[in-house]
Amino acid sequence: MMATIKSSRTKTHKKLWNSDTNYALGFYRQLTTILGIWPLKRNRRIPNLQVIVICLLQFAVIFIFTQNLIIKENCGVVTDILDALTVIVTSILSVAKIVFPVIYQESMYCIVDSAVMDWSNVTHKKHHEIMLKYAYMGRIVFIIQMVGSYITIIPLIFGNLPNISLVINEENNTDIMYRNILVGPNCWVSPFMSTTIYLLYYSLLTADIIILCAAYNGGDVYIFGIAMHLCGQFQLLYNKMENFDAHQNYFLQRRYLNHLCERHNHLVKLANAFEKTFNLVLLIQVIASTLIIGISSVLLLLGLRNRDSNIIVGLIVRINVLYFELFIYSYIGEELSTQAAKLQEAIYNCPWYKMSPDIVRDLSFIILRNNIPCYLTAGKILKMNISNYRELVRTMFSYFSVLRLMFG
Repeated sequence: MMATIKSSRTKTHKKLWNSDTNYALGFYRQLTTILGIWPLKRNRRIPNLQVIVICLLQFAVIFIFTQNLIIKENCGVVTDILDALTVIVTSILSVAKIVFPVIYQESMYCIVDSAVMDWSNVTHKKHHEIMLKYAYMGRIVFIIQMVGSYITIIPLIFGNLPNISLVINEENNTDIMYRNILVGPNCWVSPFMSTTIYLLYYSLLTADIIILCAAYNGGDVYIFGIAMHLCGQFQLLYNKMENFDAHQNYFLQRRYLNHLCERHNHLVKLANAFEKTFNLVLLIQVIASTLIIGISSVLLLLGLRNRDSNIIVGLIVRINVLYFELFIYSYIGEELSTQAAKLQEAIYNCPWYKMSPDIVRDLSFIILRNNIPCYLTAGKILKMNISNYRELVRTMFSYFSVLRLMFG
């Protein structure tokens, strides 16, 4: 029965997909279709194959880089090793950002399906403007993140084309031959490797970096866009509750309140499904970001001691990007919990004192229900909000201060 309903609903998505829906969700549909995680896709055979191929590619690079880190250790420049470690971490995260939406495909289907229905049913001008505001925020973050990431890798690819370089060893005045690679120390690639194997390895890394940008940053903007839509729907619910007409007769008030209760319950379920889908992703993200920030801080202090401007600038940019990414997730959690909690304020602002005791009692029950907040968490351990973000940044800066004293 449920499968029939789902199939029927899927067939109507194309009819419901209008220009506003395309404005709000079009970017995410194109990106997630490439990654194989668009939840409204009816036939999952090809998308599942896409997910498997992407994950196998990421696991291959993780295995190769981890093996080189263990066997060859720090044979190259320390920043190259940090780049390799960053690729390992981001590859793990990209797999998580692809796999978890597939695992919780039913939850994501409900969320995205609800978003499509919301855009097809909106008629009120003010409500339309609120939804467009949140959709605009999602589009801006999408464009900045995706364009910025690919602008970053273009010089990385074209600046490290397949080539053999000769470096003079100052200790014994001999020439050392290196092969160019995109990421990681050049010494990880043997100069005696056949050209065919070298080109295959280079192609593997190139494909991995391109897909990594789509999966890693694409996962971030997908999460942000879906969260912003949910925030917009909570904002609409707030407006509807605040505009509760106390002059209507009892039966119209009862019907209106029932509609608001059903909508509130629906949005809370969507928010919980969203949190359930991505809380482990956020846990891995927080752990990985703090790890890379900590290592980068140590290398930054070494760069400051050696006055190496290239290393200093690169590490400062890396640290700030990681802080910004954590801020984005904290902002999502803050906005979601704030908008969900505002319903109590809306009930207080509505003319409840002019309504019948039965309606007022039901409004009190809604307030009690809303005492259970909606939070976006990192593995059910850390609440993602601005307050905890400040604490995290303060802790990292304290760590940096201690390191500076140690290296001073």
